[in-house]
Amino acid sequence: MYLTRGHGYYTPDGQQRTSRGLFLLLVQPNDWEEGNPAFLPIKVCVRTVALQQCGHWMMGTARLYGHSYTMSGAYGGDGLTMSVPRAVYDRLLVMLPPELHEAWNKGGGWNSAGSEAGAMRRWALAHLEELRK
Repeated sequence: MYLTRGHGYYTPDGQQRTSRGLFLLLVQPNDWEEGNPAFLPIKVCVRTVALQQCGHWMMGTARLYGHSYTMSGAYGGDGLTMSVPRAVYDRLLVMLPPELHEAWNKGGGWNSAGSEAGAMRRWALAHLEELRK
């Protein structure tokens, strides 16, 4: 989910083609064989991300500690968490606060942010410095 109004490009008929700015990513580890990551806390970070129109979706890449990850839509996973290797997950320092996790679970987003988006954006902007590490 974009936190700030970044740069973008629109076609002459008003369709969005690209967008770039500070993006909030929700992250969980992808090591399913060691346990179900759904029960691990969601970690959060902010990166500068550029998304481009790809069919009906906006897609791009996020860089986390020297590696690129394909992402799409809100929070990096179309409203869901992004899956990353455990080594990347462990380097992230900030966990999603329980009240925002609860709001995200009940937000009603479908391939996008739900009703929690405003609270999520306000919290992320207030903690931007630590989320960019």
